[in-house]
Amino acid sequence: MTELQQRNEAFQAFLDTLNPAQREAVEQVEGPVLVLAGPGMGKTHLLTARIGNILLRTDARPQNILCLTFTDAGASAMRQRLLQRIGPEAQRVPIFTFHAFCNRIIQENAEHFGKGSPEPVSELERIEIVRSLLAKLPPEHPLRLGKKDVFQFEEHLRDLFSTMKKEGWSPGFVLKKSDEFLKNLPSNPQYIYQRNSKNFKKGDPKKAQIEDVTEKIERLKSAADLFPKYLYVMERAARYEYEDMLLWVARAFETNEALLRTYQERYQYILVDEFQDTNGAQFHLLNLLLDFWEVPNIFIVGDDDQSIYEFQGARLQNLRAFQEQYHKGLKTIVLEENYRSVQPILDAASRVIENNTLRVVHLFEGGLTKHLRATQDLTTFKKLSNLSLPIAPEILSFPNRLQETVYLVQQIETLIAQQVEPSQIAVLYARHRQAERLLALLEKRGIPYQTKRPVNVLDLPLLQQFRSLLHYLQEESVRPFSGEHRLFRLLHATFWGLSELDLAKIALSCHMERSEASEEKPEDLYVKVGVRSVKKKHWRETLSDPAALESLQLSSAEPFHRLGLNLNAWISDAQNLPLAQLIERLYAQTGLLDWALAQPDKAWYLQVLHTFMEFVRNETMRNPRRSLAKLLDLLDSMDDNLLPLPLRQDAQQTRGVQLLTAHAAKGLEFGHVFMLDCTEDAWDKNAGGNRGRFFLPETLTRSGEEDALEARRRLFYVAMTRAKHQLHLSFPRTDDVGKSLAQSQFLAETGLPIAEAEVPYPALLEAQAMLMLEAPQPVISLPEPALLDTLLADFTLSITALNRYLRCPLAFYYEDVLKVPAATSEAAAFGLAMHGALQQFLLKMKSHKKFEWPSADALARIFSQEMERQRGFFSEHGFAQRLALGKDYLRRIHVEQVPYWRKRAIVERRVDRVELDGIPLTGILDKIEWLDGGLLRIVDYKTGTPDLKKTAQPSEDQPLGGDYWRQLAFYQILLEKARLYPETVSKTAISWLAPDKRGAFPINELSFTQEDLHFVGGLIQEVYGKIQQRAFDTGCGKKDCPWCQMQRERHVPAVLNRGEEEDLDDGAV
Repeated sequence: MTELQQRNEAFQAFLDTLNPAQREAVEQVEGPVLVLAGPGMGKTHLLTARIGNILLRTDARPQNILCLTFTDAGASAMRQRLLQRIGPEAQRVPIFTFHAFCNRIIQENAEHFGKGSPEPVSELERIEIVRSLLAKLPPEHPLRLGKKDVFQFEEHLRDLFSTMKKEGWSPGFVLKKSDEFLKNLPSNPQYIYQRNSKNFKKGDPKKAQIEDVTEKIERLKSAADLFPKYLYVMERAARYEYEDMLLWVARAFETNEALLRTYQERYQYILVDEFQDTNGAQFHLLNLLLDFWEVPNIFIVGDDDQSIYEFQGARLQNLRAFQEQYHKGLKTIVLEENYRSVQPILDAASRVIENNTLRVVHLFEGGLTKHLRATQDLTTFKKLSNLSLPIAPEILSFPNRLQETVYLVQQIETLIAQQVEPSQIAVLYARHRQAERLLALLEKRGIPYQTKRPVNVLDLPLLQQFRSLLHYLQEESVRPFSGEHRLFRLLHATFWGLSELDLAKIALSCHMERSEASEEKPEDLYVKVGVRSVKKKHWRETLSDPAALESLQLSSAEPFHRLGLNLNAWISDAQNLPLAQLIERLYAQTGLLDWALAQPDKAWYLQVLHTFMEFVRNETMRNPRRSLAKLLDLLDSMDDNLLPLPLRQDAQQTRGVQLLTAHAAKGLEFGHVFMLDCTEDAWDKNAGGNRGRFFLPETLTRSGEEDALEARRRLFYVAMTRAKHQLHLSFPRTDDVGKSLAQSQFLAETGLPIAEAEVPYPALLEAQAMLMLEAPQPVISLPEPALLDTLLADFTLSITALNRYLRCPLAFYYEDVLKVPAATSEAAAFGLAMHGALQQFLLKMKSHKKFEWPSADALARIFSQEMERQRGFFSEHGFAQRLALGKDYLRRIHVEQVPYWRKRAIVERRVDRVELDGIPLTGILDKIEWLDGGLLRIVDYKTGTPDLKKTAQPSEDQPLGGDYWRQLAFYQILLEKARLYPETVSKTAISWLAPDKRGAFPINELSFTQEDLHFVGGLIQEVYGKIQQRAFDTGCGKKDCPWCQMQRERHVPAVLNRGEEEDLDDGAV
């Protein structure tokens, strides 16, 4: 039996596991299908089965099936499940979020979109743009009239513009719907008295409310009128928002029929997950794709009861429009078998959600029913669980919040003692602040936990200390000794490792008693010591003076003297080094990286440092001329505007107790769920009300006031249905000052009895004492192997990672696993500019009516523009030198080579999600050329000095072949396995963009035999296998290896930029 036959048999067996409703949905291959799938009903299972069944029963190829999901996590889960069921074919099925799908279309049609190289707008830039609009408004404008604060409606505008993009609202549409609302106000029951009173009769209009809402609507209309100006300023600034990608693609589809037809014909089967969460712009884009087919093969899966976003009326309208548009042959299937929760939990949750009126069961004629049926047998679970806690869902009320918190911690400890995995225990809440006391008590009790609460790294002491160092260097570089006041506190930072007693001795020696805030006068430089006048010494002077340090009888003078010399050097570097390189040098030379790597939770600290480094890199890309002073101004502005720099977590640890908001818990499941603080204020009311938002009439949202409460009820329902076996709901009867609290109305809707509970007094006293103790050091809940498993969960092998591992496994560990931050070197930035220039050069040729190559001058201008984008990575001298060099090289290449270049080619082609014997591969190919006779050639550009050793085949001196020889073989394997084109790869080439000794720009062509490709494939398998075995704890031992040097000498090398691998340019991350 062939492998394909085995896989088909296994898949058929998989289909046999589906329940009747799932099977019906999967086998309805043709035509429109709507599946209503509640919580725990195996949606991913269902979508996987349908994709596999389409491939099994039709002639469709994997690339003819498009699956759109709502989140990146959903797309990843779908891909993994599909790989398990249908094998390598899954890598060729397009599975995207809507944004990723649009991004792919833009990348594939760069010449059509012509957007240049815009950057995503930052939150601070968005604020500045909106404020610039408000500042230009006349005093009589509705957004300025009678307002002292010119920027009062800044937050409102940002929210409105975001909503208009997400929903696809034009200013004209907002105005039209606003006027409709005003026109109908006199007959709107909400604005008419419904009963007689002392001053009003039944049927009278509520004049005060009408005047108030009319003013709000006029304000909304005037705000919507500013939308085109906002778009214009964004375009002028070369900035975009992620919502823009959907609008660009939709506009392109509407104006370019050929482009639209390309994708309509490509995707013969479309599947949409989480349809209930699609917004107006996404729904419009989907309709454009479907418009080509009279009866489209569209399969949508969703559950309106789990829509936790606003405008439910509009979302249901999308569903109604879908039903009406594709009613011909529409198959509607309701899944009712739940594979997650026990029946008592489902019953309680169902009783809650049945109180909502905006539901799909009320939308369809003839009606639908949604009865959740558990497939788990409760009796069997009780016998097997051996748990002392109650199986049936329970509601408990406590005298106050402390009692509730202590009880939850006791229950969590009980579960863990009964061998329940902590990650199967979740505490859910509406807002993070509800769990602050719980988090503190878990930490005191040494209970491992994980929370998805966003971490603002700018608030962390480590980065505050580092920012203080940056401020010091900037101040000292402008005016010597002006940053003196910062040093005493700054040098107490842990990563310096300096003695506090020694610091105190130096402080006394330097006479730090003078006011930090005072301006230094000449007479301040001298103090009386006994009968002598002695000149005051500044810290930096003392630290740089070995004799002065020696006289202080320090425990060790050497680290202070080294620090003094470094401070002098760093002050100079602050004005002369590119910003990212300065940060990198400070990370290394201050001992900060040494310190982070030595911590028990080093992964956390490395992620913090990595986050800040990436922020600096991105900002220098946005503004290549950004200096240290401007960076510090930017950070201060972020603080002033309460804008966070969120921690970039490359590894999600999941072994501890999970503390999550209900929003963050969507899509997850846990054996034991505790819903915390189920009070009216926490769960029934919108957290911020309408603060920072314009009033939106129901003619726009298709949702009235009731939708806000129903949205909160849906959120409560989602939280309840995360529980598999046990569900505990609780609330306090009073707050911390004794004020009475009302329970959430959703508790009563569960139909469950409410029992009063109280924690024994001794346990309460113990908890109070623990909360007053100083917090212990954080404890990492995952041992190193588990953390590595998480870090490598989605690892795909690139040629950079392959070559780095072959060079030094330890280097691979630090750079690819831990991702120790590093700046882009000038050489790498120059390479990026050269690559970018050649890419834009080819695109301009393709957009020319006669497909003519631009001139040499045009190529030089393009290169200059690309260099400007990279300017932040150069010193002034380096920038000028590389700019002149690149222009010269490209002009000469234009003369020597461009006339012979193939015009049928594609540049910067990303190839990912490709498998070689189960190993995921990825890479970016600089250029693919179409040759005569149905052949292809892969070309890779190199900006370094030509070196034939790097392109050499395996030999006695180089048993693994040169780096570039392996790279091109890797790319040929990658492209052949991807099967993107019917043509065959016959050649590969290294095209050198720097001259050799003879002044020529060589092109080294390489052809690979099957034996060569098998050899490199074997290397891929060997290296990937070692990575999976975590065999990267041993270094290469070479003297010139910076990571081995670090281990030998226990210090981080001063330069952490990547060496030879920078030349590979494969976009590996």
